[in-house]
Amino acid sequence: MTRDIKIVRLIISVLLCAALMIAAFPVQSSAASVTIWDGQAALKAGRTYYVLADIKVRKAITVPEGTKLSVREGGELKIMSAGKITVYGELSVAIGGTLSNYGSLNVKKGGKLNIYGSFRSSVSAEIGVSGNMTVFNRGFAETSSAVKIYKGANVLVKGVMSFYKSSDVKQSGTITTTQNSTLELRGKMAISLNGVIDVSGHLTIGTASNVKCSGKIVLNEVATYTRFKTITLTKSGQLIDGRPEYEYEEMTVDILIDEPDVFRKGIDVSWAQGDSIDWEKVAASGVEFAIIRAARGYISEEKPMAEDVCFRRNIEEAQKYGIDVGVYFYSYASSVEEAREEAEFFVQVIKDYQIQYPVILDMEEQYQGKIGKKKLTNMIDAFFEVLMENHYFPMFYSYKAWIETYLEMNTLDKYAVWLAQVGDEVTYDGGYYIWQYSFTGKVNGIQNEIDLDYSYKDWPTIFKKYHLNNM
Repeated sequence: MTRDIKIVRLIISVLLCAALMIAAFPVQSSAASVTIWDGQAALKAGRTYYVLADIKVRKAITVPEGTKLSVREGGELKIMSAGKITVYGELSVAIGGTLSNYGSLNVKKGGKLNIYGSFRSSVSAEIGVSGNMTVFNRGFAETSSAVKIYKGANVLVKGVMSFYKSSDVKQSGTITTTQNSTLELRGKMAISLNGVIDVSGHLTIGTASNVKCSGKIVLNEVATYTRFKTITLTKSGQLIDGRPEYEYEEMTVDILIDEPDVFRKGIDVSWAQGDSIDWEKVAASGVEFAIIRAARGYISEEKPMAEDVCFRRNIEEAQKYGIDVGVYFYSYASSVEEAREEAEFFVQVIKDYQIQYPVILDMEEQYQGKIGKKKLTNMIDAFFEVLMENHYFPMFYSYKAWIETYLEMNTLDKYAVWLAQVGDEVTYDGGYYIWQYSFTGKVNGIQNEIDLDYSYKDWPTIFKKYHLNNM
């Protein structure tokens, strides 16, 4: 019995040793195929190399086809000003790793640049992409460099990719962004006839950007878009906006909640000031904005609905001298149908202009106050629905007493208010965003007395952000 036990134990020991040797074999084989790279040695085909520390490249290095160079967590690969990395295989930056380019980085056809961590490229550097570049979900790529994205190249953005102010991008390939990604164009960018930017994430066009498109920019249904400057489209260029129509709440005071307060000085004008306003002198006097009457409603058969006789001269001259403008319509409506007709006429008058301040309904006739709060509120809603369907930000104007007496402001408080209350302070309890505080102001360049106003939001920036009012 004892001898049998010894034999069994021996067999078990042999089997265990064999199992351990088999288990150890693939680990040793795998480990043998990975090399810790020092930044100097030539990279051999079919191998995997790790960057685990701060490695600087000061010469020309090639990543051969079938070879992977991987910057691991805690490692940083720096391509110095005299350095150059050409990728035919794969260059990968893991989460926690960093690739910094001060020299030259070229991803050739069939090559891959995969960013899971951080990639930064300086103003003195160069980037060329003929193959594939992917910025993954947690990846962040930022460049101030000269960048060439050649025909046939594919850049896929799942995380964040920023082309900064000093970047100079020439694109003939494709940039695709997925939902929840961010693509920022803040510098110079020329998109050729073959170039495509296909956006399902968020696209930002920066304040200092210069984007010229001869190819195609597509905003898909789920895309969001912040534009601080206009994209220049050539004859062949296309901006295809597949997003759904704006929801009304995006054109009400809800979008103003987190916007900072500012202080601007302005005026409002109409035919009453005549056609001799010297807008150059008005601008020089410190006026920052002007609210201009565009049209009025139907009064009688002898006085049908009409454009203000001075509107076009006023808006074009004001904008010519750098004054931001808002526009208003003086209402005579007495029904929901008439209010809607007035709004449709108003839109036709202003449709060819960029409007930097709100698009305003002026309602103050005493007979309108007798219509009844419910009906009057419905009339204002109908007027504003037409404006919002045409992507204009609506605002309501009237006197403090008129607003407090005739309107259901618990319903209409979703709309911004331009309040008329002459004096040194406001006693109106509701919210307001522009205050008309004087009817007897004097401004250089205008002979007659003029209404004076203060504004408390940076309307041009807000409307560019939400691309309202033709901005």
